[in-house]
Amino acid sequence: MSFKWDSPVFFDELDLNGTLHNSRFAVHVERAQSALFERLGKGWAQSADRDEDLRYVVRELHIEFLAAFTSPGILPIELTADKIGTTSAVYGFQCGHHARGYRVIVKVDTEGKPTPWSDWYREMFTELQQ
Repeated sequence: MSFKWDSPVFFDELDLNGTLHNSRFAVHVERAQSALFERLGKGWAQSADRDEDLRYVVRELHIEFLAAFTSPGILPIELTADKIGTTSAVYGFQCGHHARGYRVIVKVDTEGKPTPWSDWYREMFTELQQ
């Protein structure tokens, strides 16, 4: 199973060549990740209301660009759960036929130190892997 999200691309995200700027792909992947958590009932409006499993940092981001995205419209994002560790998780992503890659996140406590994922997060991740 994977999570699919249609992310709107706006005119101001295009570069001087009329293509989606390379840095914007990461933003659209982040939006898909946020949409996944919101769909799972973990949305938040105030930082104080954020679930402890949503306190994480991005450790690594790898993007391979495959084809230009050349106009405003919908960029389909597909997230896959690839691997989970004690404090880290690896998500694969596909941005239509335009880019693909993976993102490693690490759950941190209020002091910024790595901390283990909850049982809920592990169960959700396992379900996404299937």
